[in-house]
Amino acid sequence: MRLGSLGIQSDSKERRAHRLAFCVVAGCFLSAIPGSLVASAQAPLATVSVQTEQLGARIPEDFVGFSLEVSTAGQGIGAFGGSTSESRARVAEYALGTPEAPNKGFFQFMRNLGPGILRLGGNSQDNTCWNATAAPHPDWCKGELRIGDFRLYSEAARASGWRLILGLNLKQNSSQWALDELTHAVAKEIKPDEILGLELGNEPDLFSRAGSRPGPYSPADHVKDFLAYAEAFRQNSIAKRYALVGPATCCKWRNAQDLGTFIDGVGASKLKLVTVHSYLLTTCGGKQVTIAELLAPELMTRFNKEAESLVASARARKVPIALAETNSASCGGMPGVSDAFAAALWGLDSLFSAAEDGFSGINFHFSYRPGGSSYNPVDTYKAVDARRKQQGYQNVAKPLYYAMYLFRQSASGKHLLSLTTNSAADLRSYATSECASCAVNVVLINKDVSASGRVSVHVSNRTRRAELLFLEAPKLDSLSSEVTYGGVQFDSEGHIPTPHLEQIEPDPNGNYQFNLPNAAAALLVVPSPKQR
Repeated sequence: MRLGSLGIQSDSKERRAHRLAFCVVAGCFLSAIPGSLVASAQAPLATVSVQTEQLGARIPEDFVGFSLEVSTAGQGIGAFGGSTSESRARVAEYALGTPEAPNKGFFQFMRNLGPGILRLGGNSQDNTCWNATAAPHPDWCKGELRIGDFRLYSEAARASGWRLILGLNLKQNSSQWALDELTHAVAKEIKPDEILGLELGNEPDLFSRAGSRPGPYSPADHVKDFLAYAEAFRQNSIAKRYALVGPATCCKWRNAQDLGTFIDGVGASKLKLVTVHSYLLTTCGGKQVTIAELLAPELMTRFNKEAESLVASARARKVPIALAETNSASCGGMPGVSDAFAAALWGLDSLFSAAEDGFSGINFHFSYRPGGSSYNPVDTYKAVDARRKQQGYQNVAKPLYYAMYLFRQSASGKHLLSLTTNSAADLRSYATSECASCAVNVVLINKDVSASGRVSVHVSNRTRRAELLFLEAPKLDSLSSEVTYGGVQFDSEGHIPTPHLEQIEPDPNGNYQFNLPNAAAALLVVPSPKQR
């Protein structure tokens, strides 16, 4: 795929001159520069070598997704609002809008990412209730789901082309009460083909902590509760049309052994998808998170190690596994970190790492806390006129969303390729292609908190002019107003102008060289040898 085929414009000569660092330029001054300085000038920040002969695993087309609270009242704890570090005055709105006024701009942000999965779950999944008066524990119902909510979910699915993972309340532990929601609300408003699966409960490994289950509540106990719902649904002619997913575990059961207990206990044949959550950092209880912690190599090493065991457990039982809820730090993220450009670099690396690890998809979570959330990929606010009357919605693409968009453009539906990277800096690189003889996409992510410089990329059997696009910001702590994708930004309705790109000719050795800033990721598209 050529970026030019997407209507992306070539950049100016001045910009190219600023970016590109050709060896021949350095060679012109060899006689005037001391040897030690020449060696230093020629030493690249990183060298990357991509092999195209053998294709790796194919990344699913719908790999990128969102995770939203199931309740239009956010987490179902009453009024929500607040702000991030970028705005202290605006009032937050639910991303999908309302049943009476759907947020069409947000649906465009979804469409930008291609076919995806919208998970509707979160804490509100087990804190809000359909027909609350009939719930076994009505005092646990902090919010109420209405028929319009399900109509809104269906509108989001139709407008975006995404499928839904719809969460049902397991905390109440009443299969017949949940069956009433499924037959009298879900089935009446949402077509079965719009739903990938029903997720029974959210983070059941925390149920006993919340007091909804007696302690100790074990994975085996959870299996019994899950199966009670599954059996009730199987015996109903309407409910049996919907597939089931789970266990949506986050914490003490997020390990291969307990995941195996769940799959074996429920039965792999009864599960459309296995889902797990991951938050390796937290701001719960007033804890702080820094940019250095978010970008630390050790964090991704830990992520990959945990993912490896979980994916292996699911694959051994022949069921796909998705990272259905994740983000930079639990409890809404860290202002100045989770909503800063550093989160884009973390998110892009997380997407590629999750794909390499074998997850079938990844959903970044949105939170609606009274004090505001910092990690939402897209923030939605109430748009008002001069008289303070609402006039639709204002959507703001956050740095994390830009990372999701770059991944969609470079990786979704494509095969991973093998490569080697040599660098003393914390630089991550990935390569993808649709076929062995197709164009190659090389993504470089500079996660180093200080290093920048020239990189050299070699793609086997490729010598044609390449195209280069940057996702960048002035600094790692830059907020969304300073983030650009090929020099342009998304507007409130999810539209983006034609990005700029640079043309790069390979040097005589077939290497593509350019400067990679500190706060940046780069997409290098190297065309097929047959492409003209």
